[in-house]
Amino acid sequence: MESELKIVTFNIGKDKFGLDIMKVDAVIEYEEATTLPNTSDYFEGIINYRNEEVLPIINLRKKFRMPDFDDKTLAKVIVLKMDERKVGIMVDDVKNVRSINQDLIDEKPKIGGIRQADFISGIARLEDGMLIVLDIDKLITKEEKIAIDEVVTD
Repeated sequence: MESELKIVTFNIGKDKFGLDIMKVDAVIEYEEATTLPNTSDYFEGIINYRNEEVLPIINLRKKFRMPDFDDKTLAKVIVLKMDERKVGIMVDDVKNVRSINQDLIDEKPKIGGIRQADFISGIARLEDGMLIVLDIDKLITKEEKIAIDEVVTD
């Protein structure tokens, strides 16, 4: 019986987040992204990933309506495997990979006014604090995926 999840943990500001390691391709240093016109404010731009493909970069600070990075050169990019495309998400720092017992993960709390938080799959109660577990398949909406595909393939 599989009761543990392997979670990649990272920080955005003081908040701790995690996501399923099976959705992660790599963690890389941030490099200056090429900005593209007519995109969402949290769409940082695109980079050349491993000289193989164009990688769209989403700034999670902006997507979560937090203040932007003071120094983007210190940011990390988690490269996610999503459907047929890889997408990078900018975070403050990647901490580690943890095995977390599923019993420690509560369903996301019913907090009034947080309708846009469908991408939270649960909250893990850990000895060193709370960890917000993200649902990668909902973090980037279907509409956003279509917009990214249009921008990247044009």
